[in-house]
Amino acid sequence: MDDEVILDAIKESWEYIKGLDLNYSPAYIATRSIRTGSKYFPVKDPYREFKKEHNSLALDILDKVRDQVETSEDPLKYRLILMASGNIIDLGTQDKFDVIETLKRNFEIGFGIDHYDIFKEKLQNARKFLLIADNAGEVVFDIYFLKNLDVEEKLLAVKSGPVLNDVTAYDLVGLDISGIKVIETGSDALGVDFKEVSEEFMEHFNSADIVLAKGHANFETLDDASREVFLLLQIKCGVVSRRLGKPVGTPVFALNTLI
Repeated sequence: MDDEVILDAIKESWEYIKGLDLNYSPAYIATRSIRTGSKYFPVKDPYREFKKEHNSLALDILDKVRDQVETSEDPLKYRLILMASGNIIDLGTQDKFDVIETLKRNFEIGFGIDHYDIFKEKLQNARKFLLIADNAGEVVFDIYFLKNLDVEEKLLAVKSGPVLNDVTAYDLVGLDISGIKVIETGSDALGVDFKEVSEEFMEHFNSADIVLAKGHANFETLDDASREVFLLLQIKCGVVSRRLGKPVGTPVFALNTLI
């Protein structure tokens, strides 16, 4: 894209979002901005190659840290920390990240908000588990977590269309998802937009014994959801930092009804 086309896309997006109420979540506003400007994009999924690279990167990292996770004092919790650390792979907030360094630090400091004990107790009687994914790359750690989960029904929700580097069904090609049911949200919106999601997604969202949602956009759209949702993320911006009262860089595992 040449500079004039890029400028036109920015102008049109700005004209649209400048009239939006700031009570909307950042995820809602960003989604509308992307949709407005996307008609200028030369391809439908401009992050596709990055997402492939990030999946490969995450697979390599998983091979290196799997033994450390599984021989830890609490493998379930360490898998969650691994998932939170993978959330640093986010091209919507930054273009540089270091997963290994983030992981080393998070293994040492643990969660800044830690509702793991509540999660572990609820997991004992859970039969249906829904994980709402965020970005490609980190989804490798999400799948690893689900495959090691002892529940009858494991569901992974992905976007129905490309938006930034969020994971879609296409981005799962080549990954081992045996034993996991993949569903789509019914929307390409960042986070979960309840006005756009499909009936199938809502049925699973409401009937799951446990819902775990990854990342910033899911946090921004599910922190006040009508049901309990465990929110797992790496804090990467001042907005979320202020909302949670923890510094940027902190891994968080929080039940939405307690924050």
